[in-house]
Amino acid sequence: MKHLAKLVIVSILILGASVAQAQKFGHINFEELIESMPEKQKALDSLQKEYNEVKNLIEEMSVEFNKKLMNAQNSYETMSKTSQEMLERELQESQARIQQFQTTAEERLMKRREELLNPIIDKAEVAVKKVAEREGFMYIYDVSKGSQVLYYSSKSIDVMPLVKKELGILK
Repeated sequence: MKHLAKLVIVSILILGASVAQAQKFGHINFEELIESMPEKQKALDSLQKEYNEVKNLIEEMSVEFNKKLMNAQNSYETMSKTSQEMLERELQESQARIQQFQTTAEERLMKRREELLNPIIDKAEVAVKKVAEREGFMYIYDVSKGSQVLYYSSKSIDVMPLVKKELGILK
């Protein structure tokens, strides 16, 4: 019985060791991968163009508002009380429209950024998963700065070249 118990324990240890050796762990800097993808720069260029267009519109609206304000200041003292009140209301509404336009534009640009970058992130994630499955990795850890990595080992394999090859970035 003692021999059987020892045999079982040794078998479990040998089996455990062989299973542990068969498990492959890898790591990748996902932020670096995204940065290396040409699609990201194209998306950012497109976003920058849209941002510049919005910025120019806001500047034009601000210049127009400032012209109205200067004219109002020049003629304010000669106006009737009713005209002054109407002018003040018009200037407040104009300023509110500019602020509302700016807020809406910022929200749209944030949404547009997500629309442009999410497919790129998804593409990279699919490539990492394909490499993990093809190469037999049990886990691939993201070692990007600020990433919530629970485990990192210097013995893990950097899968960045494999994923870049999958994406066609590396030949």
